Formats: sequence, C-alpha cells, structure tokens
Amino acid sequence: FSPGMPPEKVSGFYQLAEAPWTLVITAPGEQVLRPILDFRMYYFLIVGVGILIALSYILLVTDKTTRAINRLSTAANDLAQGTFTDPLHVDSRDEVGALTTSFNLMTKQLQERLQLQQAMDIAREVQQNLLPQKGFATEGLEVAGVTLYCDATGGDYIDMLNPSIEKKCITVVVGDVVGHGVGAALLMATVRALLRGRASQPGTLADVVSDVNKLLCKDTSKSGNFVTLFYLHVDRANQRVRWVRCGHECALLYAPDTREFTELRGEGLALGFDRDFVFKNNSINFGQQKQIILLGSDGVWDAENLTGERFGKDRVKLLLEKFHQLSADEIVQAISKEIHLFQDGRAQNDDITLVVVKTW
Repeated sequence: FSPGMPPEKVSGFYQLAEAPWTLVITAPGEQVLRPILDFRMYYFLIVGVGILIALSYILLVTDKTTRAINRLSTAANDLAQGTFTDPLHVDSRDEVGALTTSFNLMTKQLQERLQLQQAMDIAREVQQNLLPQKGFATEGLEVAGVTLYCDATGGDYIDMLNPSIEKKCITVVVGDVVGHGVGAALLMATVRALLRGRASQPGTLADVVSDVNKLLCKDTSKSGNFVTLFYLHVDRANQRVRWVRCGHECALLYAPDTREFTELRGEGLALGFDRDFVFKNNSINFGQQKQIILLGSDGVWDAENLTGERFGKDRVKLLLEKFHQLSADEIVQAISKEIHLFQDGRAQNDDITLVVVKTW
C-alpha cells in the first residue's frame, strides 16, 4: 500500500470457510518481509565476498605467472647476450612450470655445446698448427699444399719433411685417416708424431713406413682404424723421385712438354692393418723436363655438386693442363677454387687435401 522496498505496509487477506467473512491483516512491510530481506542481504554479502576472493586469487595467480614469465624473459635476454645464469626455480606444475623446466634443460645443453665448441675450436687450432704453414721453394723445385676439413677437425694429413734448399730435395707426405672428425684427428696426430720421429733416423722410405706401421698397429689392433699414405721424396739435384704407396690414391705426374699423364703406382697396404707387411720402394728419373706431381685425398675426386655428380680425376687433369704455367701455390688455389665452384653450395662431405710438386 505504499512505495519503497520494503513498503511501509503489507496487507493480506483470507476468506474463511466457516463463515462468510474475509479476514484482512495489515502489517509493517519490514517485519513481514524480514526473511526475504535477510536472504537478500546475505546473498549479496556472500556474492561480494566471493567476488573479492576470486579477484584476489586471480590477481595472485597472474602475479605469480607474470613474475615467472619475467624471470624467463630476463634469463632469455641474458642467454642471448652470452650470460649463463643459475637454473630457474620451478615452483609450479602448470604450463609456465613446464616451460621453465624446458628452458633450464635448453640452457644446460646449450652451455655444454658451447663448451664443446670451444674445445673443438682449440682442437682445430692445435691441428692447424700441426699442418705445414707454408710451402717450399728452391731452384727448380716448388711444393705447395692445402687441407680443407669438412668438420672442425679432420683426418687428412699433409706434411713436408727434411726440406733442403741446398740439396734441392724434400719429402712430401699425404695421408687419409678413415673417417673424419675428432677421432680421425687424434689418429692423424699419432701418425704425424710417429712418422716425424722415424723420418729423422737413417733408412729407406720403405724402412720408415714399415717401422711406423708396426708401431701404429699396436694402437689400431682393437679399433680397426687405418691410414692410407703416400710417402714421396723429390730430389731435384739428382733428378729422381722415390715413393712408397700405402693404400693411398696414386699420385698424378703431368709432363707439360708432352702433355702426358702418368700415375705413380706401387704395391702397398694401408697402415694399421698388418704389422708384418713389407713395403716396397718405387722410383723414377724425371730428367730435365718440367714435371708436375699432384697428390690428393679422395675428398678431391669425390666432391659432389647439388645433383650428386662427382668432381672426378678427369677434371683435375684438365685443370693441371690449364694452370700448369702457374706456381705450385697458385695451382693449388686454382683447383681448390674450382672444386668450391663445382659444389655450388653443397656441403663438403669429406676432407679435401691437395699437394702440388712442380719441377723445372
């Protein structure tokens, strides 16, 4: 009967069954609607408190998530700058916790790989220092070589022993350890040490190679590793070339005056197989005419382009004919460049070693 909520008065009526009367009652609205008003008050109170609790929980969770993401972001920025921090604390099992765990694992693996890369860089620097740093030149004789590893380290071996400007002679060694990488590099260093130590003592080329083979077999008897080798001695003063071939690719001998190619062959087993194998000396006289001797590893002939085509020996022969008037170093660089152009961006799948000996 009056405005407001609750109204000032509330009226109700009831028709009696025993008498023709209708009972009308008027009461204060607040008193009549007290249960509903109390329910409404408690409802809004509970709902309000629930909303506050929910908002507080959401704020707590999002703040925790935000802080975890910020830690991840900071750690990622430090990692990008090359700074490794302690592993992040994982304090949840949700997606952020899983992400943090993955980040810690990634950081650990990246740090290990960087340490391995640093070790590989040191190994590469050490191995590069084991290789000849420059060629050899004397009257009527030039020697130059290059080694290109497909990994940080490799198993190809090149060396120049006992060079003598006065005697116009030098010993050139080209080797190829089975496989490539760190293991091949270690075996290559072993062969180099054995060969250099024995080459300083008296004996023929076959004696040197035989003694090195006996010592190497002690190291390779269980692993089954082996090394192919071409051991070449050039004596310009006496116009003589001597060599021992140990399972390696034959050297190519090119005579520019006659435009003829000859392979320096010879029987011989790879080093590291049979300690009792008897190696044989080979020799030829080359006279006064110009000669170019090319020694290489199989990575030269087996270099492939994007279509899988091999570089092959025929291309090497054509390049020797084309560049024979250049110096030994220039011939090596020219052939290396041609191999690079031939590959046309294809990754190198084997170590490449080239040595050119030029006499005139």
